[in-house]
Amino acid sequence: MTMNDLPNRARSISSLRDFLELLEDAGQAITWSDAVMPEPGVRNIAVAASRDANGAPAIVFDNITGYPGKRLAVGVHGSWDNIALLLGRPKGTTIRELFFEIAGRWGDQEAQISFVPEAQAPVHECRIEQDINLYDVLPVYRINEYDGGFYIGKASVASRDPLDPDNFGKQNVGIYRLQIQGPDSFTLMTIPSHDMGRQIMAAEREGVPLKIAVMLGNHPGLAVFAATPIGYEESEYSYASAMMGAPIRLTKSGNGIDILADSEIVIEAELQLGERELEGPFGEFPGSYSGVRKAPIFKVTAVSHRRDPIFENIYIGRGWTEHDTLIGLHTSAPIYAQLRQSFPEVTAVNALYQHGLTGIISVKNRMAGFAKTVALRALSTPHGVMYLKNLIMVDADVDPFDLNQVMWALSTRTRADDIIVLPNMPAVPIDPSAVVPGKGHRLIIDATSYLPPDPVGEAHLVTPPTGDEIDALSKRIREMQLGALS
Repeated sequence: MTMNDLPNRARSISSLRDFLELLEDAGQAITWSDAVMPEPGVRNIAVAASRDANGAPAIVFDNITGYPGKRLAVGVHGSWDNIALLLGRPKGTTIRELFFEIAGRWGDQEAQISFVPEAQAPVHECRIEQDINLYDVLPVYRINEYDGGFYIGKASVASRDPLDPDNFGKQNVGIYRLQIQGPDSFTLMTIPSHDMGRQIMAAEREGVPLKIAVMLGNHPGLAVFAATPIGYEESEYSYASAMMGAPIRLTKSGNGIDILADSEIVIEAELQLGERELEGPFGEFPGSYSGVRKAPIFKVTAVSHRRDPIFENIYIGRGWTEHDTLIGLHTSAPIYAQLRQSFPEVTAVNALYQHGLTGIISVKNRMAGFAKTVALRALSTPHGVMYLKNLIMVDADVDPFDLNQVMWALSTRTRADDIIVLPNMPAVPIDPSAVVPGKGHRLIIDATSYLPPDPVGEAHLVTPPTGDEIDALSKRIREMQLGALS
């Protein structure tokens, strides 16, 4: 595969299998054929791979003890090289370059949606409607050692607004953690600010059905948008198509939901109105176990799958993990797009860390105190409402993706009175630092330069030499270093 082939190969992706083939051709996917125990074997291998956030490969297990004939994929979005290949960019593309690549494709204006008849959709090759047993269908295991049960960690759950079911824009696709509670039931953990949370509340308030389709092993472009905070009436399918520059193939599930035609597995289910089951604990993205809570329960009504399906799951825990590379840039890009609608002075957003619990925003300061105004707007974005706990504001001459530069700004441009603490704000319930789950403080640190009428003024900065000569010298030094080792 040549560099010139990459954009076309990426645009031709329509399924998980297509992407795994591309990754394998690029040396970014391996098959683990040695016998492996679901626990702790799968977990240990996933953790070992995730140590290399830049170049970790996807891993496909085809010899899982206790699950003969089953296949499992982990780490599909587990490195920046894999994300680069998904976008048709070469391995080694920097995080900053990937951010601006995604930001440049942001939106749903160029979406292409094609519908495939159910009889022709690969996801409907096999169907189970009687004696459903998820333990037979999926090679499930505890993602972390002290999880409260078997979890599905990378499901894209499709649902319709129960009060406006014919509105395509109000069809949500989101990644939610699912704990299997029995052969044909599972709990789904969500919060009121999530689209699914809104739909569950509406269905129970009005006493109307809420049907969902749980898609497993999906188009890798849709997977990132299922984890992306976009507007309630915006379609994840449309955004995924626009980003990929190619059509997204949909079909109908047996319970009437629009689903990916090429998914590996789809589980159809219905909310059991007013019923709850204990859920958790679960090793979550902050790197700690969430507690045990009562969560809505869903009854499985049918399962469809491709022949010889691949179950895709994720390792999640204390970073760096696939969770961080899956959602990091797709958390940063929507905040960037939303902020620039009001403040075109925003130059970049880094919300890579723990689902954006800490964010770094660079901005061209328009006036004294301007960065704080931008920070307050960031807290009102769909993601910022619950997740942006700590915000660091830096000047446009500071790269928010270069932590050395960020630390320089914090060290030289921050004063104690440039810090704002906002008490008793909404917060993600699984933040381990929260005194009360769901409510906490927000911190804004203004590490931007000083503008009038501030009496300090800007320091006379040292400007190190840059340009082609410095680049050439760096290259020569590296070549001399490598030559000395040979």
